[in-house]
Amino acid sequence: MPLRAAVFASLLVLAACAPDVQRAAASALPRCDDLEFTGDLTAQECQLQTAGQTLRVSYAPLAAGAAAGAVSIEVIGDRDQVRQVLLEPDVPQYLPVTSEDIDGDGRADIRIERERGAVNTASALWIYSGAGARYERAGQISGVTIERTADGFIAAPSRSNAATWSVPFYRLSDIGLVPLATVEVSGEDLAGGGVRSTCRLVEGSGLAAIGLSEREAEEKFCAEPAAQVFGP
Repeated sequence: MPLRAAVFASLLVLAACAPDVQRAAASALPRCDDLEFTGDLTAQECQLQTAGQTLRVSYAPLAAGAAAGAVSIEVIGDRDQVRQVLLEPDVPQYLPVTSEDIDGDGRADIRIERERGAVNTASALWIYSGAGARYERAGQISGVTIERTADGFIAAPSRSNAATWSVPFYRLSDIGLVPLATVEVSGEDLAGGGVRSTCRLVEGSGLAAIGLSEREAEEKFCAEPAAQVFGP
């Protein structure tokens, strides 16, 4: 069986188990915040509470011969009904799943951490759609943090090395995360203490969609709080 098929088979085994017979109720599971995650692909389950619903998070047993695992999330309503099942395959490390308002609409979204490096973390973002009353996978993002600008764009400051950061900005659309621009921020230690920071636009493939020239984009995005990685 191909590895991808084996991973999905593991997920199907988890989903097929009757919640009231073969598995403990979601409310009986430990809170995800109480678990320790080292990145090991160890099978376990936990729960997250969001407004009016419970998220049952299942880290699937690793399929034989597979190098990556899979995470599934059951969205359970107030009557213990499963409203939706989210599947995140090919996950290199088992890490926390968190519920947070990523797009700023006042409703909780889901962030599934997939892999941690020395400083940056790659995460899958699942955004709640009020129109569809369900979560949609917006894409994957990597950085030290995930931030939102005042005008609703998503930023992910990512450290390249001790003196350089890459800060990509995205907009959320019906098809998910769409790259707008990336600025590079460099820091230079000053003899008297402190750091001199310089910022420049290095990519602007999505600027036409928001009506900005490269000069305007550099001025705007370099001024964003997410780009102040060495301080104001």
